[in-house]
Amino acid sequence: MFEGEDMKTMEKLIDISSRIDHLESAAEWIARETVHTDNTLSQTGTLICVIADDIREKLCQLVKEFEKTKEYDKLH
Repeated sequence: MFEGEDMKTMEKLIDISSRIDHLESAAEWIARETVHTDNTLSQTGTLICVIADDIREKLCQLVKEFEKTKEYDKLH
C-alpha cells in the first residue's frame, strides 16, 4: 500500500496520533481527579482535551489531503 517515504510519513503520523491520545488521556485523568479540589487545574485538563481533539481533527484532515495528493500523483 505505502512505500518508502510514504511509509515513513504514515509511521510519523501514527506516532503523532498516539502521543495525542496519551496527552488527552492524561488530561482527562487530571480533570477528573482535580474537579473537587482544584477547579483551575481541572479546567486546564479539560482545555487540553479540547485542544488535543482539535489537533487530532487537523491531523485527520492532513492525512486526507495526503491521500488525495497520492491519488492525484498516481493518475498523472
